[in-house]
Amino acid sequence: MAWGSLATAESSPTLASCLFPPSKAASSDCESPTYQNDLQQENPSTPLIRSSKMGLKRRRLLEDELVDNESGLASPVKHQKKQVAKRMSAIRQQTGNKVHKVPSQPSAANQKQLKVAGPTVVQTLRGRLHGREVALVFCGEAHEDAIDLTRRRAVIEPKEGWVEQPRQDAAGVAGDLWPCCPEEALRTEQGLSMAAAKRWAEEVLAGLDEGIDFDGAMLVYEPRSSTAQKSIARLFLPGSRRSAGPPLAAGATLFEWGDLDLEARDFNRRRLTRVPIPVEEQDALVNERKQRRTQEGIELFDDWLLRQVASSSTTKVQVQLVLEAPVPAHEVELHVEEGVPPAPRAHRRLRELEPDSDEDADEANTPGNGSYLDYLRRRVLAHLPAAQLHAVDARGLGDADDSALPARLRGSFDSLVAQVPPACSDAEEEELKAKNCNSGGDVAEKNAVPSWEAFFGGAADLLYYAPHVKADYTPFLKDCVGSAAKMRQFFQALFFETVPAALAPIRLDQETRPSATVRSLLHQAADAQGEVVYRPAGQCSSGRQTVPVRAAPMDRYLKARGFEGAPRTWVAGIAERLRDAGLGHLVEAARSWYLATVDQMLRDPKNADTEGDNFVAWLRACHREIFDDIDTYDPMKLRRQRFAQSKAHPRSKEHRYNMKEIGIPGIEQAFEEFKSESGASSSRQQVLSKILVDAFQLRSVDLAMVLKSAEVAVRAPRGSRVVIVHYAGLDHTRSAVKFWRSQGFSHEGLRNRGVVGKLTEYKDTEPRALAFPTYLRELDKLFPVPTSVRDVDRRMLRPRLGAKQRRKLLHSVVRGAARNQESQPRLGHLAAGAAAVA
Repeated sequence: MAWGSLATAESSPTLASCLFPPSKAASSDCESPTYQNDLQQENPSTPLIRSSKMGLKRRRLLEDELVDNESGLASPVKHQKKQVAKRMSAIRQQTGNKVHKVPSQPSAANQKQLKVAGPTVVQTLRGRLHGREVALVFCGEAHEDAIDLTRRRAVIEPKEGWVEQPRQDAAGVAGDLWPCCPEEALRTEQGLSMAAAKRWAEEVLAGLDEGIDFDGAMLVYEPRSSTAQKSIARLFLPGSRRSAGPPLAAGATLFEWGDLDLEARDFNRRRLTRVPIPVEEQDALVNERKQRRTQEGIELFDDWLLRQVASSSTTKVQVQLVLEAPVPAHEVELHVEEGVPPAPRAHRRLRELEPDSDEDADEANTPGNGSYLDYLRRRVLAHLPAAQLHAVDARGLGDADDSALPARLRGSFDSLVAQVPPACSDAEEEELKAKNCNSGGDVAEKNAVPSWEAFFGGAADLLYYAPHVKADYTPFLKDCVGSAAKMRQFFQALFFETVPAALAPIRLDQETRPSATVRSLLHQAADAQGEVVYRPAGQCSSGRQTVPVRAAPMDRYLKARGFEGAPRTWVAGIAERLRDAGLGHLVEAARSWYLATVDQMLRDPKNADTEGDNFVAWLRACHREIFDDIDTYDPMKLRRQRFAQSKAHPRSKEHRYNMKEIGIPGIEQAFEEFKSESGASSSRQQVLSKILVDAFQLRSVDLAMVLKSAEVAVRAPRGSRVVIVHYAGLDHTRSAVKFWRSQGFSHEGLRNRGVVGKLTEYKDTEPRALAFPTYLRELDKLFPVPTSVRDVDRRMLRPRLGAKQRRKLLHSVVRGAARNQESQPRLGHLAAGAAAVA
C-alpha cells in the first residue's frame, strides 16, 4: 500500500513517537483531519506522513524534508529514505496493519465549513427594492490566476527554492555539457556540502540589488572526487552565456532557482512560450488541484456558488450572478446608419504618430490567459442557467473573448457579422488593398461589429497593458468634443439616453470625422514630402487586443436589443427598461452617482485612482527616466509613498525621487493643453487623453453592475427574496457598495458590518481563503431583511435636503423654540422637529 494512503488509528502508537525520540514526540497538538499534504499529490512519488496526534509544525517539517529528498529539491540522501521505510515497517507491525484510507472528499458535515478562495473581500448589504427583499453579495477580487489560487493553503505567492534539473545541453538533449560558461559564474565557493551550497547560493541571491531578477538562476554543485579535492559550487545569474564544455564531473548536480510548485512552474513556463494552452487542459489542471485544496478545507468560489444555486430550489431564495465578463451577443443587435459612409482616412496627426516601441520586458514576460475570472466564466457558462448569469463588462462589446472559451462556446457574434453590409471597409483599408498591402491581421480588423463602447474601451489596455502601442484620443477630444463640459454631456447621454442625443453636443461631421480615429493603418513622416507606408499591427506578447475599434463607428454599431426608434447603447437600454418598470428615480440616482464618481477622477487623476495605475502610466509616458529607475511593481504603494528609491543608487537619499511633486493635470487643464497643439500629439497628451476616456469607461462597469442588479431584482415577482452575487474586480465592487449604501441598503444585523476578508492589501505569504459566516453558507439566513431598512421607493419619495438646507432649517427651528419657551407643548414639538432635521 502506498504511503500516501496510510494513517494510524487513534489507539495505536503515533507516527511521531516512532519517527522521533519519545521526548520530542508531540503529545496533544493535532490538526483537522481534512489536512492533506498537496506536495505529495503534485509529486506523486513523495511519501506522505499522517498522524492524528503528531504536532502540526513537526509533521509539516518532516513532510517537507521527505518531499525535498524525494523530489530532488534538497540533497538526495538515500539512507534517510531507507531509515523511514524501516520505521514505517515497524509501525505496521506494531499496529497490526490497522490502517485506513483518508477520504478523497470531505464529509457532508465538514463541507459547510470549507473556506473559500477567489475573492479578497466579500461585502454583504440587505434592503428592499420595489417590493422585493434583496441581498447583495459583493465579491471583490484582485485578478489572480487560477493556478495561483490553487496553491497550497491558498497562498498565491510562489514558494521558491532550488529545483534539481536534468543534465542536458542547451538544446535539451541529455548529456554532460555545462549549462553556462564557468567563467560566467557570479560567485564560486569550495568545501561546502550540497545543503550548505544551496543555503550559500540563496544568501547570495538575497543580497543582490532589488532590480535584479534572479528567477532562473543556476547552481552547479560538483562533489569532491577524492579526499584531496574539495567540492565546488558555482552560481550563475539567468541569461549567463551557455557553454559546451568542459564536461561536468560524474557526480555533479544542476539546480535552478524557481517555483517549488512543479505543476505551476511547468504551466507558467508553457504560457510564456506563447503557444496557446487549450482551455480544456487548463480547466482539467485547475480541477485536479482544487481537489487537493478541498482536503485542506479550502474550496474555490465557483464551487461555493454552484452549490448555493443548487440549494436555492429548496430554500425558495433566488440566486443570481452578476459577473465582470464580456456582454453576450444575444443582448445586442447591429444598427446600420443609412447614408453614412465608412470612416475616412485618418487625420495627418494620427498618421504622423511615431511607430510602436518595443514592449517592456515586464509585459513581454507576463503569461497569457489563465486568470481565475476566465475560469469562473467558463464554469458558470457550463453549469448555470442563462437566466441566472448577467455579464456587465461592455468595454469590448463586439468581442466575446473567444480565446478564453472552449470551442463549443465560441463564435457568438458570428450571426451579427453576417448582417454587416458588403461594402464596409474604411478608406485606409481600401488604400492598402489598392497598394496590395496586407494589414497583417491588425487587431482592429477583427471586430467586424464595432461598438461605441469598444471604441472608447481600448483606452485601458493602451494605458496599462500595451503602452508601447501608439494610439491617441487627443484629435477626437480636441476637434470633435472641444471642452470638458461637452465631454461630460456626451458620455452622460451615451450611457443614459440615445446615441443621437450623445452626438448632439459634439461636432462629428465630414470635416472633423478624420479626427474621430485613435490609430491609423498608415504611417507618414512629419515633413511635407513624407512617404506614406503601412503601419504594422500593434503586437502584444500576451495576445491582447489593444485597439478593438480604430474609428468612431458612425456608419454601424451595436445597440441594445428590443428598442424601437433612436438606437441606445447596451447600458442605456438597461436604464430605459428600469424607467419602464417604474424605477426612473433609481436611474436618476445612478446618473448623479456615476457623474460624481467620474468627476472625482477627472479632477485629480492621480489621487482619485486608488489602484495607482494612472500614476504609473503617467510616469512611463512623461517621466521615463524616473520610471526606469524605480520599482513600479506595486502601483498602489507607489502612488501613496513620498519618496521612491533609485535602483541605480539604492542607498542614496540624494538620488531618490519625490513622488508627491509629480501630479497629473485635471480635465480642464487637459483640454487647454489639447487646444495649444497643432501637430502630432506629444506622449504627455496621448496618455492624458487615454486617462480622461478611461475614467468614463472604468466607471461604466460599476454603472452597469448597479443597473443590472436593479433589473434582476425587479424581474422577480413581488414579495420574492433575491440574492444577487457580484463577482468583479475589487475597485468595481467597492464603488457599487457605496452606491447601494446611499440608497438605503445596509449591513444591519450582519457581523463585522457584513465584511468578510480584508479591504486592505494582503501580505505575500497570507492565505487568501475566507471563512464564510453562516449567512453566506446558507443564503436563506439573510432573510428576512430587518424592518428598519426601508424600501428604496419610499426613500426616494422623501424630500432630499442638502447640508446647507438642513442647517438653515435646523437654525430656524431652534430660534422658533427660543421665542416660544413659555409654551411647553410647542417647545417640545419644535425640539422633536429639530432632532428630526438633524
